[in-house]
Amino acid sequence: MKQQRTFLLLLTLGLGTVIGTLNITMFNVALPSMMTYFDAPLATVQWLTSGYMLAAGMIIPAAGFFGDRFGYKRIFCLALCCVLVFSIVGALAWCIELLIVVRFFMGLTGGLLSPLSLAMLYQSLPVSQQAKAASTWGIANMVGGMMPSVLSGIILSVADWRFLLLFNLPFVILAIFLTLHLLPKDTLRSTARLDFTGLALTSMGSLILLFSFSNLSSWGFSLKLLLGVSLGLACLAAYIIRSHNRSDTLLNLSVLKFRRYVAALIAGGMNSIALYMITFLMPLFLQSGLGVSPLATGMIMLPTSLIAIIIMPVATAFYPKLGEKALMVLGIIILLIGSAPFLTAVPTTPILLIILAMCVRSCGMGAINLVSTNAQMSSVPPELSGHASSLTNWFHQMLNALIVGIAGNIADLRIAAVPDPTPENLALAYTSTTNLMMTVSCLLLLAVIPISLKFFRSKADMRKTVS
Repeated sequence: MKQQRTFLLLLTLGLGTVIGTLNITMFNVALPSMMTYFDAPLATVQWLTSGYMLAAGMIIPAAGFFGDRFGYKRIFCLALCCVLVFSIVGALAWCIELLIVVRFFMGLTGGLLSPLSLAMLYQSLPVSQQAKAASTWGIANMVGGMMPSVLSGIILSVADWRFLLLFNLPFVILAIFLTLHLLPKDTLRSTARLDFTGLALTSMGSLILLFSFSNLSSWGFSLKLLLGVSLGLACLAAYIIRSHNRSDTLLNLSVLKFRRYVAALIAGGMNSIALYMITFLMPLFLQSGLGVSPLATGMIMLPTSLIAIIIMPVATAFYPKLGEKALMVLGIIILLIGSAPFLTAVPTTPILLIILAMCVRSCGMGAINLVSTNAQMSSVPPELSGHASSLTNWFHQMLNALIVGIAGNIADLRIAAVPDPTPENLALAYTSTTNLMMTVSCLLLLAVIPISLKFFRSKADMRKTVS
């Protein structure tokens, strides 16, 4: 009975996580089609993705507060209901501007699902099952990030873009039903008041930073860009200074005193960047760079998604045998090997090589995801799990939003610089953008290796902790 309860808990929260992450990148494969349908440039339609991530980044800091104050189950169910409503409203949109606004509001609600589910997993399961919790959440997170490429390609081959939103409906309804009937009653309660100043500072800082990088193609590296970035960073710095040694703030930064948590936060962030290199850049690379159709793009991404599902249980089995340090470094090495073909990819690169490289990347990302997630959440006491999850997800969302904004605008800059816009030259612009962004990702991953060796636990350390 206890095992059945654990399975149902993992199923329900995993489904919620998939819904939250799936909607982030659901439009990535559709971006070229949306550019044609709405006669809009990439810098505009990319807001279907970056707008969702921005909104999620704005609300995620409050996830821990909402859960503590009103109950994690209640807020989780409310977020699912809002996603249901906005999916229907978005399908009725008649212009790109309205659709972007709806996607923004979806991010404000759907963005809560991932941090809430992660916090509830670690609050509900004993230490002995937390690696399984990290594996389940990691599978849901990676599947939600990768499967949209497959699903979008299939949907767009038989229907129009509206079904990218309507696809949510049966799964959201099922998640609501499971949440109401299977999740345990809320036990955590708080009488704290919402930190409106903290919410304003984190929201404004996130908004200004993303807006600045999203206008990179029109502003260039100008004084306007410098002022925007500086103002955004200043808002975040003001929040950090204001929150120092305080426990009543929106994001309880006391979790940062746990060095293993900070190390895992950085490692997870770099892995998240690597993941979004696939989910955002790959559809553009395949369709605009290699001339692949949306359906073929989905089929090419399918093996990558399947590998992500398979590798997490395998990594969980090796987790206690290798220890955090060895498994993290191994994951980074595998991810770097899989990224190598993209550093010099050209429009004539064989599709089979692209598929194999993405599958190898999935293996590395799965190992990194497992170690970083469990190291983060097991480093902090249970009463801080909601805030640790909020900070983790906010950090990842902001990194991902900035990467999408920067990558999209670099592609626009390179396309604008093409003197003769032939299909061949435009393909080179997209592939060169992929080369550059993959190089940056690899350099960031290399920097994680010494951090992992210093702060993560060895196999011997993990045995001591268990004993």
